[in-house]
Amino acid sequence: MLRSILACCMLVSLISCATKENPNDFIDPETVIKNDAFRASVKTGNFTKLSEGFTYYEFENQDADTLLVMVHGFSVPSYIWDSTYHAALSRGYGALRYDVFGRGYSDNPDVVYDVALYSNQLRELLDALHINKKINLLGLSYGGRIISAFAFQYPERIQNLIYVDPAGFETITGDAEYPVMVSEEEIQDFKQSESYSTMASGQMGDFYDATPFDGWDKRYEEMMKFKGFVRALLSTRMNSPSLENEQKRISASGIPVFAFWGEHDTVVKLDEVRTNLMERIPKVELFVLPNAGHLPHMEQTTMFNSILFDQIICCAH
Repeated sequence: MLRSILACCMLVSLISCATKENPNDFIDPETVIKNDAFRASVKTGNFTKLSEGFTYYEFENQDADTLLVMVHGFSVPSYIWDSTYHAALSRGYGALRYDVFGRGYSDNPDVVYDVALYSNQLRELLDALHINKKINLLGLSYGGRIISAFAFQYPERIQNLIYVDPAGFETITGDAEYPVMVSEEEIQDFKQSESYSTMASGQMGDFYDATPFDGWDKRYEEMMKFKGFVRALLSTRMNSPSLENEQKRISASGIPVFAFWGEHDTVVKLDEVRTNLMERIPKVELFVLPNAGHLPHMEQTTMFNSILFDQIICCAH
């Protein structure tokens, strides 16, 4: 998810790398507008209109006492939770997954994409669906930043907080001011860059062994056709300040916190953030899954589900 654009998005000055010589030849690859006709064409899930636009979601077993809410990562939308979502349903639990703004089928509003936007989106979605019970909140990759922001604001709504190879525990220094706005030039430059052209194929690098996941990159290519996709990615990357204070407050709140990590994750390397994770949330229970990269819930599904459902969810009280 993060791999294919990290190099060009960490600094604004790198966004224009490897651009084509003649910008007048540019043909915008984003051709699909998310309007009423588009939403009518989507045959799965549902849509609800929130303050910043329509949000796509899937919500089943709604009357179950235990509910898992799944937040996806930086660019791959909620289908990335397929195995976990269906495993929860098969066990009789309620399950809710949704596309964050700028990704998948949800709207791509012209706004600043930061954790404030995403935390508010999640709160509004829960309220729109009349979900008042405490939730088991899972965040994958960049979704780790979203659930950190949400748990900081609404600790009373959390049963368990579950990170999966999360972003947000890196050390961020400097005096950058936020929000950072994305220009049309930066968007076009990135669309013409090598990083953009390899984004879909780069998704395969999230796996330790991509062999079982043939076609994963092709599915991603469809997501890249939606107008506003690149704007959302660049804005998200450029508006990701430190969450250290929020994470320390989460720890102080007493919310049970768990973290899964693929042993061979090269996108968010555990060795580079382990110290911060343990210092900010000392009581976090960490599970390192062997023979897995950035998506351990997919590569080690049986092991992941056993820990999630038999050690964490079953013991919630």
